[in-house]
Amino acid sequence: MKKSFYYICTALVLLGFSCNKILDTTPQDFVSPVNYYNTESELESALAGVYDRLGDNRVYAQGMASYLVVSDEFFMKNQTSGINANIIDASTLEINRHWEALYTGIERANMLLENINKAQQVSEAKRNEIKGQALFLRAYYYFLLTDEFGAVPLKLQSSKSPEEAPLPATPVKEIYDQILKDMKEAQGLVRSVSDYGYNTRITKTTVQGILARVCLTMAGSSLKDVSKYTEARAYADSVMQSGVHGLNPDFKQIYVNHVKEIFDTRENLWEVEFKGTSQGEIQEGGTIGSYNGITCGNIDTGYGYDYVHATAKLYNAYANGDLRRDWTVAPFRFVTTGNTVVRTAWNATEIYERSNGKWRREYETVLPRNQNFTGTNWPLLRYADVLLMFAEADNYLNNGPSEKAYTAINMVRRRGYGKDVLTPDTQADAPAGLSQQDFQELIVNERLRELAFEGLRKHDLIRWGIYPSVMQVQAREYQMNMPTALRDPATAQAQRVTARSVVFPIPNSELAVNPNIRQNSGW
Repeated sequence: MKKSFYYICTALVLLGFSCNKILDTTPQDFVSPVNYYNTESELESALAGVYDRLGDNRVYAQGMASYLVVSDEFFMKNQTSGINANIIDASTLEINRHWEALYTGIERANMLLENINKAQQVSEAKRNEIKGQALFLRAYYYFLLTDEFGAVPLKLQSSKSPEEAPLPATPVKEIYDQILKDMKEAQGLVRSVSDYGYNTRITKTTVQGILARVCLTMAGSSLKDVSKYTEARAYADSVMQSGVHGLNPDFKQIYVNHVKEIFDTRENLWEVEFKGTSQGEIQEGGTIGSYNGITCGNIDTGYGYDYVHATAKLYNAYANGDLRRDWTVAPFRFVTTGNTVVRTAWNATEIYERSNGKWRREYETVLPRNQNFTGTNWPLLRYADVLLMFAEADNYLNNGPSEKAYTAINMVRRRGYGKDVLTPDTQADAPAGLSQQDFQELIVNERLRELAFEGLRKHDLIRWGIYPSVMQVQAREYQMNMPTALRDPATAQAQRVTARSVVFPIPNSELAVNPNIRQNSGW
């Protein structure tokens, strides 16, 4: 069963909607921060407001599962206009709302951090636990912002007056320094996932795993600080040595659990929680499995918009015997005629017609189903990702893969082939004796196979410094080999990824009120 956080809306005031395990949805009165943050329940409610922005429609409920993370793993079928067609400028609504959602999360975190010690009757241990989560979330929102927009205003205090002067953009290096500072402090404050039994709160291994991701990003194209490979490997190794995580032996079960709203804290270190179908007073549903799911025109079966389609590059990346392929790339669609729905297999040559198959709505337990909304959680960090990050950092530091790097990547690969992850296997295991360059290429492709459709591929291509070039290759591939009915829109989507696309434009909503910030190059 799920445990749900409290949700609130805050600006300079707080409106609390308690949404805990018993789904108490009675709205509280508007209250000033002066009169808030006094009890444990108020601190928890404020903390939930910080978490809440993760589930915004332009963050992980939809945008960062589809149109904001266009890469070589998928295209948006027959989309020729707007954000779905990868047409972006500073006025694009989804970019503006994405920016606003992340800064709202930061503002809420700042307010909580500034007021947390007002609750003197709350134990120091509890306040530290809440403080650690707020520090981490503030840092994570800044990680997303600087990863996606480059230099942005670094705001570490809440707004006290509308007359405050707007902040200029802070250099990327300084933002990352603050991200590391906040996350490292949080590591010593938050609890173990074992203390919760669910993974939608920040825990010690969550912090360590995301620190590994941050350090690999800093080592990559944005800063080229290769000293961070050492920290990335150490943080990933800390997760591996914790004893609280491991690979689910059945790859497909990871996603069945998401759809069934079952927590698997060994495989999944951190998830964004969604619940229900956003009907009535409870507005906690996301669109995972509907907006980015298997094509289906029937609500009772599980409606799937015909948007997110796999590329031939993704499909062909899987070797014979790799069980991940036909779960990740759905080998069927649902053909609807009136009230009749028939599960229909794709022909072997119909690759570009296939949808994202990871989150299959047939496993939903909340009935009746809704066309748009599902309770399916979104994975932010899986143990397989940690193993692959360790292998990548270790390969760099040793000028080639060590035995530990091979063990880490082979565990992921063995699971993909349905093998025991601790037993060497000639079919699944990576070739021995690879050079540093060849092993890195293996990691590039293994991350594609393992983490497809999970919102990380674009980020990876950018940190490796190859996003525009890879997408231009994709454009040529679409032009030459994609069926005529799909070709032109997909080609145009990929062609729009150029040198400027490694960052989004600074939104007009910010430029209009902040004379101290400048537009990103090329936008």
